[in-house]
Amino acid sequence: MLLDLYVRHIRFSHLPVQIQDKGSNLEAFTAATLDPSLCWKVIHAVGGKIPVLFDGGIRRGTDVFKALALGAQAVMVGRPIIFGLAAKGEHGVRRVIEMLKDELELTMALSGCPTVKDITRSHVSTEHDRLNCRL
Repeated sequence: MLLDLYVRHIRFSHLPVQIQDKGSNLEAFTAATLDPSLCWKVIHAVGGKIPVLFDGGIRRGTDVFKALALGAQAVMVGRPIIFGLAAKGEHGVRRVIEMLKDELELTMALSGCPTVKDITRSHVSTEHDRLNCRL
């Protein structure tokens, strides 16, 4: 159902697709809210025709890496920015962005990706990948 809405958007619009993966507060403490299967399905359906922006579940630089590896062109960071603003104002926002950047750079280095363009789908696996494994 949700994938059909994205496909219709692609067919009738040239605006970027925004994948929203909003988890409940409980999910934020028990598991990552980034749903790789939804992200990958939408990006596959888009086929590179329009940009895909991932919104929701971005808490760490590793989440940014995963979204980029799945094919998103950008991520939208809301909640961590608000937390930084509430805690330390402008300095808190700058610190949150700096932490996300540092974590992304560390993840890229550990994955052997010198640039963002080197992040590929082969750097992550999804539930769909595990189901297709023939070992």
